[in-house]
Amino acid sequence: MKRIDFSKLRKGDILLTTSSHPQSKAVRAFTKSDISHAMLYVANGSVMDSTGEGVHARNLQRQIYNDDCAIYAYRATAPIDPEAMNQIVDYVRSEVGAPYATLDAIRSPFKPKRKGSPAQFCSRLVARAYANAGFPLTENPDYTTPADLQCSTHLESIPDVELQVTAQEKVELEAGDSVKGMREVTNDLLERLRAIAPEIRVLNDIYPFLMQNPSFDAEIAEAHRASEYLNYWNVEVARHPYRYDAMEMLRFYHTTANKDELLEYCYVTFEEDATGTFAHWQTNLDVCEALLKAMPLETFRLNRDLFATLCSNQKRRIEIAHMLVSMHGDGASG
Repeated sequence: MKRIDFSKLRKGDILLTTSSHPQSKAVRAFTKSDISHAMLYVANGSVMDSTGEGVHARNLQRQIYNDDCAIYAYRATAPIDPEAMNQIVDYVRSEVGAPYATLDAIRSPFKPKRKGSPAQFCSRLVARAYANAGFPLTENPDYTTPADLQCSTHLESIPDVELQVTAQEKVELEAGDSVKGMREVTNDLLERLRAIAPEIRVLNDIYPFLMQNPSFDAEIAEAHRASEYLNYWNVEVARHPYRYDAMEMLRFYHTTANKDELLEYCYVTFEEDATGTFAHWQTNLDVCEALLKAMPLETFRLNRDLFATLCSNQKRRIEIAHMLVSMHGDGASG
């Protein structure tokens, strides 16, 4: 078994993979390729893709492949400035929850010339993200296949992105995937919201809909509560309490046999902060604050409180990581 070595990746890199699933075999047959799926790397070991579940994030550490499965990574040949790269990543994040475009995915190998539906499939999501930022990768991003991305002259291969799965990683896989859980509660929320207002396609549609239809606020706020979307951050805190509590961090450091790995987690946390991996939480918080001032709806308040908590937790993570490194990192005394 193997996985993708995300230490080789940068924000915006494109991953092309396959699996033994019958649908994957059909895609490979139609496109005459050895790959069937496309994902966009967004940072912190996380990718965004579109599957039957809709558009969601996935944890690469928990994406395991058989040894005979093809895995490729690609990067834009032309330099892309940070602002444009953020625009690419912001696009896929804005599509969280978008439904899967089954019929358009089937049509894509035949290269229709028309514009596609708002729904997504994996390679459309990636191609649209780049085209949205002014970097078209293929002739028609709406009907792009994974094989089209693989052949794009605007991309170059990133070598050596495969790692063998260790015994420890197999143990961690059995502990559960919090990203998978987040996909499930997000889909639950969207299912409830679409029952109230079918025009809500993605999470980003909630706020504009409410501004136009404030009478739905109570129903939409209750859908948020019932889905557990607002409280799912507790899963991460419960699973990794040392990241958010100074005493837990010190206790963990002195009892773990993997002290270097714990310090490496701290350095990665600093890098994530410096590159703005979680800056979208502050952006969402600012948006909710502004919406509340304009229209004091309960849904806006619930989301404001959610993003305030996420920002506070992230600040705490950074503070505790700095504490540990100052005491036990490179150059620290004792």
